[in-house]
Amino acid sequence: MTKTISTTPTTPTTPTTPTTSASFTKTGSLAGLAVAALALTASDVVNKGYDPLAETVSRYVNLPHGWLVTVGLLGIALGSAALAVRTVRAGGGGRSGWLLGFWAVCVLVAAVFPADPPGNWDRPSTADTVHGVAAWAGFLALAVAIVRLTMTWRREPARASGARGLTVLAWASSVAFVLFAVAMVDRAVLTHTAPLGLAERVVIAVDLAWLALAATTTSAVPRSAASGTMSRMTTGLTK
Repeated sequence: MTKTISTTPTTPTTPTTPTTSASFTKTGSLAGLAVAALALTASDVVNKGYDPLAETVSRYVNLPHGWLVTVGLLGIALGSAALAVRTVRAGGGGRSGWLLGFWAVCVLVAAVFPADPPGNWDRPSTADTVHGVAAWAGFLALAVAIVRLTMTWRREPARASGARGLTVLAWASSVAFVLFAVAMVDRAVLTHTAPLGLAERVVIAVDLAWLALAATTTSAVPRSAASGTMSRMTTGLTK
């Protein structure tokens, strides 16, 4: 009997770059979101003169410690962008990962173009107009992304540990966003008494919580890599 010996050299297994990259994006996402939460909280504490129940977070950029608002927005943009990259690379989210990226860009634009001081509803500056459009477009994109990604991830066993938390936060985010929109309409054209600042702070807090939880539960290995590993295991078993 003739025994055939393969002369094809065996390629050594090297550490997977996607895992290292995914770890980096996870750290970047959590770090950015943590900086955002601390900066925005500090802004409300040290900036005096505005009513946080009535005025939105972005109006505080006009106060002596307004730089904290800019830092907070940049933190959100960084954390969200890192999560968007992690989500797109992992796959399974469809276009929702790109919606997260769009949200990150909108927050960055809102940071670059500051809001006006309170009282300029009828005569907004160009910067305030750009800021408002970017903010609302971003909030809408994030609301859609949160719902879509939660519906997708809750069916995946790899994310089972965070599925319940993501679902609860997704419901809370949707309700908070609707209430925020209602408060905005009321302040703009109806009774002008809705607690717009409170409504915005609630939706931001819930969204940051969802983003942070998503960063810890999003798969670190792309689906293509996982499929390749499973294929090699199956091939090895059938030889």
